[in-house]
Amino acid sequence: MRIIAGKYKRTPILTLEGDKITRPTRDMVREALFSTIPIYSDTVFLDLFSGSGAIGLEALSRGAEDAVFNDINKDAVKIIRQNLTKVSEKRRVFNLDYAACLLALKGESFDYIYCDPPYAFGEYERIFELVEEYGLMKEDASLIVEVEKATLLPETIGGLSLYKERRYGINKLLYYEKGEKL
Repeated sequence: MRIIAGKYKRTPILTLEGDKITRPTRDMVREALFSTIPIYSDTVFLDLFSGSGAIGLEALSRGAEDAVFNDINKDAVKIIRQNLTKVSEKRRVFNLDYAACLLALKGESFDYIYCDPPYAFGEYERIFELVEEYGLMKEDASLIVEVEKATLLPETIGGLSLYKERRYGINKLLYYEKGEKL
């Protein structure tokens, strides 16, 4: 696995080999994701279920101002820190469950919140509730969820509405934003 584009292009990324808890996002899906969202010099990114940190690292490589990483698995957090060291980046890395991480970030705001939990995860609506309750999204922000293509999520969850869905093999990306669906 490697960083696809930007200033760290082609840098190899360490992953947890053989670990069933984390599942690295394939290059094809990462490339598709970053072709659909603009990254600017003031972009702030949250990679909530980071695994190897590949998504947040890709955002930094493409010029994001900041990326925050979180994973509940302590071995994944070690890998994230090693990957950040490889590209000489010092960023916040949390070793918390998603709810505790979101609480720790209360009062901050992000342009993108990326959620790629394990496929058996069933608490998507809780993520949306906490993100809204803690005010974690900037006005034009997106909450992006990577799920198995058979996973169905509502078009509207709380004050967030689905505005885009893209399928890539066995995965799909669901893009949510503030406000009512048009």
